[in-house]
Amino acid sequence: MNKITTIAAISAAALLSATPLLVSADDDCREKQRYEHRRDGKPMNADLKQYSTEEMRIMAFGRALRRFGPGVEVSVNETSDGTYQVQLRDAEQNLIREQEFNQYGAPVRGSRRD
Repeated sequence: MNKITTIAAISAAALLSATPLLVSADDDCREKQRYEHRRDGKPMNADLKQYSTEEMRIMAFGRALRRFGPGVEVSVNETSDGTYQVQLRDAEQNLIREQEFNQYGAPVRGSRRD
């Protein structure tokens, strides 16, 4: 009977000594960090950059080359709204695609993505 009591006492002591470790393993640190790095509704490290017409032309040409291959022609025109109208044409001058982007490079109308 003495062995059983000793084993039970050691087991209870081990469980009680581990309880503070289990209780302190909550997720408070993670909750604080999640909101700490967000400013003005922007995600972490989101420094939105406004692109110039030439930068938009370069980005549109790169994406068109990757998607449609060589022979595609890209024209970027700035509209009166301050947005950019991008037109993609093939070698025969057929319109492949036309889309409007804002100064940050996001599509203005429609949610279609490449």
